[in-house]
Amino acid sequence: MTKRVLTGAAFALLVLAGVLLQGWVMFALISLAMVVSVFEMYRAIRATGIEPVRWAGYFFCAISIAAQAGAFYLSKDMHLSMYALLISVMAAMIRLVMRGKVAVDSLMATVFPMLYPGIFYLALMDLLRLKNPAVVTVALVLAFFCASINDVFALFTGMCLGKHKLSPILSPKKTVEGSIGGLAASVLFAMAVPSLVRLIFSGNPDFVAGLAVLPPLWAFAILGLVAGAFSQVGDLAASMVKRHCGVKDFGHILPGHGGVMDRMDGILFCGVACILFFTITGLG
Repeated sequence: MTKRVLTGAAFALLVLAGVLLQGWVMFALISLAMVVSVFEMYRAIRATGIEPVRWAGYFFCAISIAAQAGAFYLSKDMHLSMYALLISVMAAMIRLVMRGKVAVDSLMATVFPMLYPGIFYLALMDLLRLKNPAVVTVALVLAFFCASINDVFALFTGMCLGKHKLSPILSPKKTVEGSIGGLAASVLFAMAVPSLVRLIFSGNPDFVAGLAVLPPLWAFAILGLVAGAFSQVGDLAASMVKRHCGVKDFGHILPGHGGVMDRMDGILFCGVACILFFTITGLG
């Protein structure tokens, strides 16, 4: 438990540094996490005996990151990530056809990590291009920490009150009561984030002024509920993949947590909720 807490604290500090610095620093951190997560997903899939065309997945990462970097530096109109996916899938199909064998399982195993976690990371990158730095800060804090808040409160609520299993096959320890506790915490956290950011940056009037464009508090309550639910689905989805592949963790790079994917599963789904929220509210 001590190892898990220390690793979690180090991860939180690294994320906070990225949130504060934003720009290319956060972009580089997300890009690195994307490549490592795709690597971990391919490694888990190979444990089933299926051999994916891994270089196509890494090619997708390289091209999509380059496309996102161009969009980040120049304009949103240069968003070419979907074309990166198209080219990478075509390259994998060409390679498999050239083998002259029926290898649909290898094709599916190649494409899946491009979609999950690949495309999910692109949603996190899009948060860096929201209306202004203040909105970006709020969005990043919600995306990266709502899942953690959800996890912690779901764990302790489940330990104290849990009686009904949420998903006994995918995750035997999760309970309905814990899920409700996590969702409640996510809602309260999402509602508190704008005020918390405003308080922390109170000495920077220009930054605080950027928060004026944020939607009302009730909208953040809805975001907290949706992001919390997405986070729990992301956790269960990762468990489903691991059980299918017969692995306990995606990796070992984070002591006490497993791999990067083990830490990012819920965050990636929260990122999707956040980019949808800020786009719908006109801040994208």
